[in-house]
Amino acid sequence: MGQPRARAALVSVSVSVQDLGTLGGAVSQAKAVNRRGQVVGTSRDALGRTRAFLWEETLAVNRHGQVAGHSRGAGAPMKHAFLIAEPGTMIDLGTLGGATSIAHDLNDRGEAVGLAETKAGEPRAFVWTATDGMRDLGTLGAASMALGINDRTEVVGGSGHAFLWTAGGGMLDLGTLGGRTSCANAINDAGWIVGVSQTGETDARGLPVTHAFLRTPDGSMLDLGTLGGEHSAAVAVSDEEGGILRIAGHSHDASARMRAVLWAVRLG
Repeated sequence: MGQPRARAALVSVSVSVQDLGTLGGAVSQAKAVNRRGQVVGTSRDALGRTRAFLWEETLAVNRHGQVAGHSRGAGAPMKHAFLIAEPGTMIDLGTLGGATSIAHDLNDRGEAVGLAETKAGEPRAFVWTATDGMRDLGTLGAASMALGINDRTEVVGGSGHAFLWTAGGGMLDLGTLGGRTSCANAINDAGWIVGVSQTGETDARGLPVTHAFLRTPDGSMLDLGTLGGEHSAAVAVSDEEGGILRIAGHSHDASARMRAVLWAVRLG
């Protein structure tokens, strides 16, 4: 049996689809989107190698050119989160007392989020700032990780359920689309949140169905559906531009092939 073929796709609210192609291989996936609808992610080339298009998967870059990620130091077996605030200067963000930390996102204020191990080896969501260093954001009762941060230092991630963390309110459980688990992947400056959630249904294999979601600033969680398949996920959300909110992610189509997609949501 050959490899399943998948193509990046552009999806509007009218569900018309434009094939964005690949780098010569069979699979492409979207990872992020800006307000102009530019999508970046990864694709296999003609030799089957996975290549980034426009953006490297393991790094977060803000509009000032600052970079966050994770790396092993010389002779170090474990990864530490880092921030490059200026060219040639790499700041080790440390851990929460354990061996490992990983940065997932960075805002335009140079604040980073991710997960770090405690002294007991427990993975915890963190936010790092230049003034306060690394802060443990706590949990919802399960291991936690932070995946997105906006310029208001509002943080989203997962701890069994998707969460929103703010300095004033702590960690808020965002719930699910009816299933047991969910995870928030990104938040924009207006407070729109995207992620993935189990729906409470099962697929043909007996596994939980997962759908991309959009959480509105007033607290409603909207199911973004799929391209005809049983699974989808939203991984990035733009700021509003011209009344349009753009959301990047991926979805299975009716043949269970994975497609990179861009949802366009008209506001108002």
